[in-house]
Amino acid sequence: MVAIHVSKRCDMTHPDVLHIVDPHLHLWQLCAGQYYWLQSANAPAWPDKALLQQDYSVAELELAAPFKLTGLVHIEAGFDNSAPRRELAWLAGQRLSLPHKAVAFLDCSLAPEQVLANLQALLPYQPAGVRHIFEGDDERWLHAPQLEQIAGMLAQHKLVLEVQCSLVNAKNVARIQQLAQQFPDLTLVLNHAGLVLPEYFQPWQQAIKLLAPLANVAMKLSGWELLNAGRYSTADPAWQQQVFAAVLSEWPVERLMLASNFPLCLWQGSYQQLWQRYYQLLTNLGLSSAGWQQLSAGTARACYGINAK
Repeated sequence: MVAIHVSKRCDMTHPDVLHIVDPHLHLWQLCAGQYYWLQSANAPAWPDKALLQQDYSVAELELAAPFKLTGLVHIEAGFDNSAPRRELAWLAGQRLSLPHKAVAFLDCSLAPEQVLANLQALLPYQPAGVRHIFEGDDERWLHAPQLEQIAGMLAQHKLVLEVQCSLVNAKNVARIQQLAQQFPDLTLVLNHAGLVLPEYFQPWQQAIKLLAPLANVAMKLSGWELLNAGRYSTADPAWQQQVFAAVLSEWPVERLMLASNFPLCLWQGSYQQLWQRYYQLLTNLGLSSAGWQQLSAGTARACYGINAK
């Protein structure tokens, strides 16, 4: 494992173009899909959910120089959870000009034979991976014995398994370790920095230390707005920098990715402001230019198989 030492000295040069491959964003068209989670009467009960109840396309991913979006990964957004292939078909119909991949929904709570059938229906669309949000229900499905069978299927097809759960739960960490070791050909990607919370920072730190040696586990640094969802959510740069420093002291940049969680990130400012903040915080930590490029694009390209500059 490559050790990353974060210093207070800034040795980061400013290249002409800062390439970004965003590995965690959501596009949707409300009239085309179901999107039950976006409806006001349904969970999650976020303040100002109405701010999300509009269409979001690549056109809204606006970046000004020196930033340039050169690739993206669309993460399932609940288009139709009973037939997740429909979301991939919809995305294909958007004819995106940017290099991109998709992560599809896969309901790991179903009987294994149904999971396999759903997976087979996804394969013609060539997804990069699948996601089941274990968060809140992890005791049932992250730890279910059938997940090992599902993990084996995903490894066979070289698909990423997105893992969205809290790393504060020691059982979750042990399960991730077990899956990573049992299926070395399976890449597991932790969503939203393992759902780190300020009040549980120390146990989270211990968790990332335990996961650091696992070469097939990667992490996306995103989801800051989920701490206080809604119109009045504000960015906390000091908190984000604390998380960045902790992760960079334990993990190689080759297994870390900066991500937006667009459009939810818009609660805390524009897409441009998010990436400017990331750049400034990592500059403050003294991360090299090569390190930034790995975090902002390189790891995502390698993890999801995106051919982007």
